Amino acid sequence: MSKLHKTLAFLSLCALAAATAQAGSLSLKFNLGGTYLMGGDYNKVLDGWRDYELTVLGPAETFTDNLDKLGLGFQASAEVIYELGSNMAAGLEIGYFSASVESWFSRTWHDYKLTMNPTFSAVPILANFYYFMPLGGALKLHGTAGLGIMLAHLNMVYAIEDTFTPYNGTWIPKDKVAFTAKAGIGVEYGLTETIALTFDILGRLGQITDLTGEYEGTFDGAPYSGTATGYVYDVVGLYPIFIMTETMPAYPNIRAAKFGLGGLSALFGVRIGI
Repeated sequence: MSKLHKTLAFLSLCALAAATAQAGSLSLKFNLGGTYLMGGDYNKVLDGWRDYELTVLGPAETFTDNLDKLGLGFQASAEVIYELGSNMAAGLEIGYFSASVESWFSRTWHDYKLTMNPTFSAVPILANFYYFMPLGGALKLHGTAGLGIMLAHLNMVYAIEDTFTPYNGTWIPKDKVAFTAKAGIGVEYGLTETIALTFDILGRLGQITDLTGEYEGTFDGAPYSGTATGYVYDVVGLYPIFIMTETMPAYPNIRAAKFGLGGLSALFGVRIGI
């Protein structure tokens, strides 16, 4: 987590504690579990790269790949919930999620191999609404909807190995603030009057774009650095590939890259009355 994320998270919790210190029917909810990121352009371009490279293979060349798409990660959150009635509640939540993957492909043309390892992380801050439906005994079903922002971060490690100009490095765009929304269902089982176990399945929306930041690495054996922006270039309208350049090339079918942070989450939690 970047220093910006940590600072904003701390300030948000302080404001939350101050705002709710005098409230009545309050509880704290803590969640931990897994998330699946949809990936947006990153996942789309993997297929495009494969399709493009296969079209330019020479008769004696071979092609292999391990183009894993962005997917599984972890998620955690903490929330203060205020009961509006027997069946409704509102909450203020702050969390963290992250996912990473390594993707590569190679062909025998000049021993060419491309590897990319992106790590996405975000701190969502949301206002949530809950509706509870008793199922009998200590069991309740609840629906959740939330709106807010996420503070998103991308770290991209990359490398090209070949006999021409091999290079490698790290590209770290500036953190972005993006709108996010979520909705889902869950169950809650009361262990005591003040402690309940929860399980939630949630869908999340969100994406970041216009990513520009510093890169640093080695180009053909020598150090190099600069500032680059991420673009998606759709080769002849058929094969979208991802590029990072200091200025936008005058290519047709080129646009700023969009990285999807939306997805699904499965979270186990505990809710404690205070």
